[in-house]
Amino acid sequence: MTSPEQSARALRDAATGALALRFPARWLEEHAVLPLAREGDVVTVAAEGALPSLVDDALGRTLQARMVMVPFSAADIRAALVASPRASATPASVGASPTSGPDALHGDRTESLDDLRALASREPVVQVVNALLTEAVRSGASDLHVESTPGGLRVRMRRDGVLHDVQQLGMPFQAGVMSRLKVMAGLDIAERRVPQDGRARVSIDARDIDVRVATLPALHGESLVLRLLDSGASGARSMTDLGIAPDTQHAWSQLVARTAGLLLVTGPTGSGKTTTLYASLAARSTPGVKVVTVEDPVEYRLDGVVQLPVNVKAGFGFANALRAILRNDPDVILVGEMRDAETADIAVQAALTGHLVLSTLHTTDATGALARMTEMGVPPYLLAATLQGVLAQRLIRLSCPQCATWRPLTPEEQALAHDEGAAPLATQVREGRGCDSCAQTGYRGRGALTELLVLDDALRAAFSAGASLDALRARVRADGVPSLLQDGWRAVREGRTTIAEVLRVVSEDDGR
Repeated sequence: MTSPEQSARALRDAATGALALRFPARWLEEHAVLPLAREGDVVTVAAEGALPSLVDDALGRTLQARMVMVPFSAADIRAALVASPRASATPASVGASPTSGPDALHGDRTESLDDLRALASREPVVQVVNALLTEAVRSGASDLHVESTPGGLRVRMRRDGVLHDVQQLGMPFQAGVMSRLKVMAGLDIAERRVPQDGRARVSIDARDIDVRVATLPALHGESLVLRLLDSGASGARSMTDLGIAPDTQHAWSQLVARTAGLLLVTGPTGSGKTTTLYASLAARSTPGVKVVTVEDPVEYRLDGVVQLPVNVKAGFGFANALRAILRNDPDVILVGEMRDAETADIAVQAALTGHLVLSTLHTTDATGALARMTEMGVPPYLLAATLQGVLAQRLIRLSCPQCATWRPLTPEEQALAHDEGAAPLATQVREGRGCDSCAQTGYRGRGALTELLVLDDALRAAFSAGASLDALRARVRADGVPSLLQDGWRAVREGRTTIAEVLRVVSEDDGR
């Protein structure tokens, strides 16, 4: 017969054994369960009573074995886990065995809806999700990626436009964390076969954070992306804060001050187009001017501006929202994105009839906006009559102000700058070594690279006459309009960023 001392010693040994290390200590403690030993495909497990189906399933999937329960009191199991040297370990180091194949892809698991809801509300799961969201907000991340892998959940955060691995959660957390996030976003937690989109609002450090959640069914389970928006923050940053050159700021401000016409900001997703438009609207939002926006979603609240969120499910898209706006006598209209021919047509008509319309478009450079709008069905003569200017934009990471130092340029770097037609670089470049302030990346914060095209009569005539895109670009360069890459070299000369960062962000096809 086993003595109490021997039983306590067995539990203490098991708490630091290889089997137990496959699971988060907090998860084992919550369920008062502890794997003791393996013999073939059978694992003996210490528990006070019969194992709940979810716990048995998590143990079996992770250990790839059948569970046999050995009776121990819950108090003794928890005492052994609390006394374990790893009691304070986080779930970040937990590994697990894979679950893949058709069942994982289609989500045909055996958990009931009630079990999933219960799992989503368990304290360890709630703590993990809260900790992830808090870390993301405090670190300034724009997105949180939670991806199912053969070993559990891979968690990454996008900071300053670049993804960074932050945690690896074991299989016991997979169903709970995914269910918790889907419950928060109002999604169907039992549906894992089709993509879903939802929204949530959380309060972190007394800040209201809007969270947009998108799911994807993947090979090893679902993948979730959470976009974090500080709804209480002001979106009206100045163009100086964005690092835009003074000459470009002045020319763009003159365009924004006009009473009619179409202005476009172009670039890929995440290039700061909306932020630039918000900064532009701040100058026009005065008591004598009515400004109305239609966005998907409304990212930041602007004082004195009527902001309309798109609701496609309710039949309130960009096109019919724009029609409704025109009936409300606006002076300035912001259309979040030119997504289709109908929206583009209405926006051009609005600009033609005495409204200033600002919007965004996905093109690689400023001149490409002319071709893109034409492809969307806008006649060249109408576009030439209404389009006033196009601002192409990218976001670059800035050298960390805490650890950046100047170093001499290599001959290869100097030759590269001259080959690209930029003004000669200085003899030094400012690079970050990596520190706690920048999470050892050498970069902290982001700024804008821009290319501003202001349409003049000669360019309008060439475009209306059917000039090719290459011919239009050659004319723009001949007029002395700096390209995105040339603006990048300016940022390098000023010590704001590095050559490697400029070349990472600006591709060879960006209108050079």
